[in-house]
Amino acid sequence: MKSRKAAKACPPSGVVTTRDHAFTLVELLVAVAIGLIILGLAVPALREARRPPITQATKDFLEACQHARARAIMEGRTVQLAIRGAGRELAVEEAPDGILGAANGVSSISHKDASYQGPAPSFYRQFPEEILYESIDVNTVSFLQSDATAVRFYPNGTSDQFAAVITWSRTEPRLITIDMMTGLAEAKAAR
Repeated sequence: MKSRKAAKACPPSGVVTTRDHAFTLVELLVAVAIGLIILGLAVPALREARRPPITQATKDFLEACQHARARAIMEGRTVQLAIRGAGRELAVEEAPDGILGAANGVSSISHKDASYQGPAPSFYRQFPEEILYESIDVNTVSFLQSDATAVRFYPNGTSDQFAAVITWSRTEPRLITIDMMTGLAEAKAAR
């Protein structure tokens, strides 16, 4: 005679039994862990997508300055950050030899124009239309109304003195400065 326990464990042949299906605690923990990993990967991308234009413009400007300074030091020659198109275009390019001062030797022709002759810039960014400049000063001279200007970075790590205030309609203005002794750029609230 079979014991009751054995009878419950093995149903008679041909009999279909229903079993309640449920997730185990381990399965639930694995699912939650996978969800948290996916969420952790998605949050930085979502922050980038919602970034205001002024934040992106500030980041691009600081990155351009860092790139120009590093290139000048590593290559042992003067490099310029050209600012063209009413401040909408930033391009890191080789500075013309023998030219001093921010107003000399900077062409207002972008590398995107058909008439441009020269090497492509090593760094290029374009600001959206809603970014406006309140001021652009290089070596204490205003270039706000100029078609183009440039900030030069030298092989010894120094640069031209630079200050600019950029604005966007929904945030406070940002002041971007470059310390001429170190060639390092920083950004902060303008007011």
